[in-house]
Amino acid sequence: MTAQWRTRNPFIAALLSLLVPGLGQIYNGKGALGLVFLLISIALPFLWGVSGWPRHFTGLVAFALAAIVFRLFIVVHAFIQARRIRETELKTYQTTGVYAFFIIISLSLTIFVPARIWMSSLGVSPYKISTASMMPTLQKDDCLMTDPKAYDGQAPNRGALIVFAYPRDPTKQFLMRVIVTEGETVEINNKQVFIDGEPLQESYKVHIDSRVNTKNDSCGYEDVIRDNYGPVTVSPGHCFVMGDNRDNSLDSRFWGFLPLANVKGQALYIYWAKDNKRIGLTLK
Repeated sequence: MTAQWRTRNPFIAALLSLLVPGLGQIYNGKGALGLVFLLISIALPFLWGVSGWPRHFTGLVAFALAAIVFRLFIVVHAFIQARRIRETELKTYQTTGVYAFFIIISLSLTIFVPARIWMSSLGVSPYKISTASMMPTLQKDDCLMTDPKAYDGQAPNRGALIVFAYPRDPTKQFLMRVIVTEGETVEINNKQVFIDGEPLQESYKVHIDSRVNTKNDSCGYEDVIRDNYGPVTVSPGHCFVMGDNRDNSLDSRFWGFLPLANVKGQALYIYWAKDNKRIGLTLK
């Protein structure tokens, strides 16, 4: 059977490697090299995740730059390789069906897999603020990176910013600050938080309503406990969370203690915000 020889188009080779790392090299007849490039591209996020760098904003930026540079290298390499090869004897894997298969799989993973799933390979998970309960610490629509394994087997400390599954509807996730840990007694008197009888100093909280609701006012129960609550002792295996925007936060004052099993991670930093000055801000 006569061997089939085909000219390799440098632009097609470059485009294929742009769509799928290493596919341009496979198109050029360098299947082993193409698979090596593909495997490195797949392994890169996991290796970066093991290093722990993505837990810091600079590490995430470094990963993004490294991934872009590596992809550009693969694309340029495929282009130059095709120009040098010119013609090649077609191998069994150099078919339109094989190229289409890799492209479809790659596009499917990119389009249909949620960001939090593929970002998990970096050891972090994205989260977007959807309410004003954490202002001014966090603004609505701020995009954060969180560490989903920060509290594996341990409880968060007071002051930690945590993402958790809402106890009344676990399909929803919120972000608030841990104020009281298990076994401690919490009381709120005229907006001031007391823990085991001692006033808690909170530089992060704000009150947008100067009015203090009391039982003597003609207001509902929830309006009263917003500013005056307890004293109650936090149950074992639970914590007490509140939003920094104290007068506009639906938190533990209203729906009770948060089970530690509902904690999904710790907020690390802002990776995107409407205010550019907030991008890269480490959260405390």
